[in-house]
Amino acid sequence: MSSVLVVGASGILAPAASALMARGAAVTGLSRRGHAPAGVDALHLDARDLSALDAGLSAERWSEAIVYEPAVSAQTLRRIAAAVDGRLVLVRTSASADPAHGDDPAREPDVLVLGWADDGASTRWHTPQEVSDAALEVLADGAPRILGAVRPWERRP
Repeated sequence: MSSVLVVGASGILAPAASALMARGAAVTGLSRRGHAPAGVDALHLDARDLSALDAGLSAERWSEAIVYEPAVSAQTLRRIAAAVDGRLVLVRTSASADPAHGDDPAREPDVLVLGWADDGASTRWHTPQEVSDAALEVLADGAPRILGAVRPWERRP
């Protein structure tokens, strides 16, 4: 049985944590709120606080992880990565696709960049279910993805 750490399990990645549980994975949800979907082992701590993260994770290890990037710092992301034996999917916000950072958003393996839904008439941010489904696809194959549109930048919601 795989063990998966989900950072963001009480919010945007809650559907991913639930889906992993339904597939038989042992899921640990790291959350500042201290709750997670039913059946998920919830760790209540701030993933941006390295000392709290060290104390909360201790010697724990996971086979995989999905991490919502705004919930961590560069330092704590390194600490989380050190506790994961396999794939770590990093879910980045649309800010990483801002044209001020260059023409093409990052297309690194194991990265999901969140864009927005654009039907031509209106735009909206993606739902937690849509984000989670895309994160699970990246977890399955490691191929980088952009969820939705990131251009033209002026159309972001």
